[in-house]
Amino acid sequence: MKKNFLLGLIIITQVLGDIWLSRGMKGFGVISLKNIDIITIKNFLFYLLTNGWIALAVSFLLGSLVLYLIALKYFDLSYVLPMNAFSYVLNAVFALIILGEQIPLMRWFGIFTISLGVLLVGITDAKTTMQKNKQDSIIPAFLLPLGLIVSKTWLAVFILSFADATGDILLSKGMKEIPEISIKSPRYAWLLITEVMSNRNILGGVLSLSLGFFTLISALSWADISLIRPASALTYIISMLGARFILREKIAASRLLGISMIGFGVLFLAS
Repeated sequence: MKKNFLLGLIIITQVLGDIWLSRGMKGFGVISLKNIDIITIKNFLFYLLTNGWIALAVSFLLGSLVLYLIALKYFDLSYVLPMNAFSYVLNAVFALIILGEQIPLMRWFGIFTISLGVLLVGITDAKTTMQKNKQDSIIPAFLLPLGLIVSKTWLAVFILSFADATGDILLSKGMKEIPEISIKSPRYAWLLITEVMSNRNILGGVLSLSLGFFTLISALSWADISLIRPASALTYIISMLGARFILREKIAASRLLGISMIGFGVLFLAS
């Protein structure tokens, strides 16, 4: 029950953060790299720091991140991450009701295909036996194939997915290195926070997620949240590969099937 409650809170806070973020960014206008200059950057930063919707979104997303870190401490990345599948459905429903986005039938089909895929991944055990890593070195940063010819929206999706996947892998690796979480006293809580903030994998993960966050808010200035979030399910595929070969998690057959369905869902969205 505690596990489901924790995962539910992660999903709700993330979805609400995404919705308020999308609402806030639609008020700024389209961000174009072709015409960007110092004045545009200053106006953009001022808008981010003063807009109430953005502030509300950041507070929800930070809360979701804290809960996510706690979940990564006790469960596999290849279990926690797929359970966020329900956020895609909620994102679409909230985008329709709150933001008034028009969602084509093909996009709905892609969303539910991705959700079914990640659900198949999530029905396995939350914790598997991990093999010992031969080397305990920090994971290299992601590489983006710059030669791909894609639209502006899908380029943003690729950058967002690679950045988020790198962040997830680093955070999972770092949280597994943190001592048992138990708030016994203010002094112990402070030592725990210090331990988290000084872990190089966690710091690298936060930096990667920050890159993903700024890519997300840029994309939301011109694209629908009901497209961007499901399309970034590419993160799952990259993260699952990282969980298997970097974190040494055992990937069950249902998880592999789920990854394949995620890929098909993304193709439906791209169409």
